[in-house]
Amino acid sequence: MLKTFQNSASMLAAYLVMGAVVGVLIIHPLNLIVVWWELSRFSETAPSLIEFLEARLWLLVLPRHFDIAIAFALVGAVVGFTFGLFTRNYVTATKAYQSLREEQTALIPDIIKGGETSRVEFKSTVRWDVKENRINRGLEKVIAKTVSGFFNAQGGYLLIGVDDDGTPLGLDKDLSTLRQPTLDAFERTIVDIVTKMLGGDLSPYIHTVFTQVGEKDVAMVIVRPAPRAVYLTDGNKTVFYVRSGNSTRSLDVKEALTYARERWS
Repeated sequence: MLKTFQNSASMLAAYLVMGAVVGVLIIHPLNLIVVWWELSRFSETAPSLIEFLEARLWLLVLPRHFDIAIAFALVGAVVGFTFGLFTRNYVTATKAYQSLREEQTALIPDIIKGGETSRVEFKSTVRWDVKENRINRGLEKVIAKTVSGFFNAQGGYLLIGVDDDGTPLGLDKDLSTLRQPTLDAFERTIVDIVTKMLGGDLSPYIHTVFTQVGEKDVAMVIVRPAPRAVYLTDGNKTVFYVRSGNSTRSLDVKEALTYARERWS
């Protein structure tokens, strides 16, 4: 922990010094350019930009003008320090997020072994119909149904590329249906399904991680509880789903209103 603090302090100090240098060598000249531009607009006898900069920049080496150099060094130092704080926080957050994803990825084999529960659901594919051996976009609604059930309950894990018995099937069939057959494109497809069928405001409440189980790629969609009631449009009707046991079931209007009032009140 001490070493981390020392590294952080050293990084901030470096940004502070660089900022001070930038303040004197870049911010100050830029400020002079603005001053010259204002002067040249109202004076026909104003010197050229080069002459103006040469005359004013040399003043920084005179002792009586050190206060100007110090002022711009301080301005630059503040900017550099602020940028350093932002960079440090970004790097820290990125490392923490990466560490969390690795931990979640490592859990996938154990989650599969535990079978389907109130917070775990297995799906073989997203859009490839295994029985008919073709693309079936209607299967995307099944994914949306499961995710909405998790949203309306306590969240959960949707494992894709795994059959009902927990046997890894992989994502090859689904990937072959995408314009770009990559895991990143697969993740975007999941987000698109949620955005289109459940609401764009809910996409921050899911994220997808991948791992190999038995040499097969498996995806796990981690679903957090939604901040509002989530409805899925199914044809001409709107359906409210909730996770119940190891399945997802729909509620009628009265049940949905009662559940939503108790869940989000």
